[in-house]
Amino acid sequence: MTSGTETSKARALEVVEEAIERSRKASTEAEALGVFVTPLHDQALKAYRDAPREGPLTGVTLGVKDVVFESSAPTAAGSRVRLADWPRGQPEATVVSRLKRAGAVVVGKTATMEYALGVQDGSGPGPVSRNPWAADRWAGGSSSGSGSGVLTGCFDAAVATDTTGSLRIPAAYTGTTGLKATRGRVPTTGTYPLAPSLDTVGPVAGSVEMCARLLQVMAGPDPDGDPFTADHPVGDYLAALRAEPTGLRIGVDALGDHADAGVDPAQPEVFARALKDLDTLGVRRSAVSVPSYPLLNVVGNVIMLAEAHEIHHDFLARDWGSYGKGARWVFSAGEAVTARDYLRAQRVRSALSREVDALFGEFDLLITPTCHLGAPELDRMHPLDPSTYLGSMHTTAWSVTGHPVAVVPIGFTADGLPLSMSIVGPYWHEERVIAVAGAFQRLTDHHQQRPA
Repeated sequence: MTSGTETSKARALEVVEEAIERSRKASTEAEALGVFVTPLHDQALKAYRDAPREGPLTGVTLGVKDVVFESSAPTAAGSRVRLADWPRGQPEATVVSRLKRAGAVVVGKTATMEYALGVQDGSGPGPVSRNPWAADRWAGGSSSGSGSGVLTGCFDAAVATDTTGSLRIPAAYTGTTGLKATRGRVPTTGTYPLAPSLDTVGPVAGSVEMCARLLQVMAGPDPDGDPFTADHPVGDYLAALRAEPTGLRIGVDALGDHADAGVDPAQPEVFARALKDLDTLGVRRSAVSVPSYPLLNVVGNVIMLAEAHEIHHDFLARDWGSYGKGARWVFSAGEAVTARDYLRAQRVRSALSREVDALFGEFDLLITPTCHLGAPELDRMHPLDPSTYLGSMHTTAWSVTGHPVAVVPIGFTADGLPLSMSIVGPYWHEERVIAVAGAFQRLTDHHQQRPA
């Protein structure tokens, strides 16, 4: 007679086998998009058969960004250069181990811009990721393979990193959903750093529901590995999915005055329609201006360039030619940032973060566009002239302040590329962000749209 436990394990194995095969088939069909650096379907199946794990994520397939360490494959960070001592003695990122213990299976390491910053210009060893909605367009970055892999079914969700928008931009450009928790909510232990005082780890998935399921497992302090994690109670993110946003006070900043690279003709109407959908959910909204918004972006770029340059300085001097062209240009730009610039940026960061956080005395949440434009054309992206696309992205400010943000699709540009909005919450209130994002996705089907 077969015991209930044996039946349960057999059923779990069957679910995982089916999930891996679906991923394998989708990955073959999407191969030209440059999603994976290293597919791991065979390794994932063997690892699960050797050590079955049942949990809340059994059968969920994961892509893991190639700056996040995973024990069954090398982590190359999209580069020929290896940073010594990173991560120090860590065989696998804390979040990856937590997700595996909960039953998830890693089916591949996914494409990234070089060390999460260098432009994918074809000069590095990694693939150039392409957008499933238009193959001549960027899939977003630096978590470049994350959004396109989720959208095409290569995996159910991705473990991505975000320093000034690296998981939110791919989500926005591919029409998937991204969730950046409060800085310190999720440990970065076992990831290659870009700018340690800004770096975060989070999920990209097809819905906020899947993001919440992953965050429930990923969240929590790791004091021995990541000194930036906070010992703050983890919320019930799954319960938040069922919460109704009736009565919440929403502050909206359309950021039209800050769209320096331009505004797609359809974006204002698409954004306005999304706000009207929120009105039907019973929220109370009014206009607001995010204080010192341009300065927040300047501060974020100064901090990121300075910290990234410090990490890569010796390696750039020794292995200049081993970096991709775009990467060495961007990383070396930090040479121009002085110690005075950096310290002043950190001091101003603290003051601006308090100023922005004060808005949450008046509002429960803030909403802005994530980008005013759809994904840019790959052949127009030049690392020395990012004005054609960076000027209308709106992600850096929330990395500077560290507030939690959900990015959800809201419709399409005039030429059929996804557009998105950002839902920003107070520190440690991911549940509130998830509640509004979840209610919006129950009401709309933007997140379910796929390219023909």
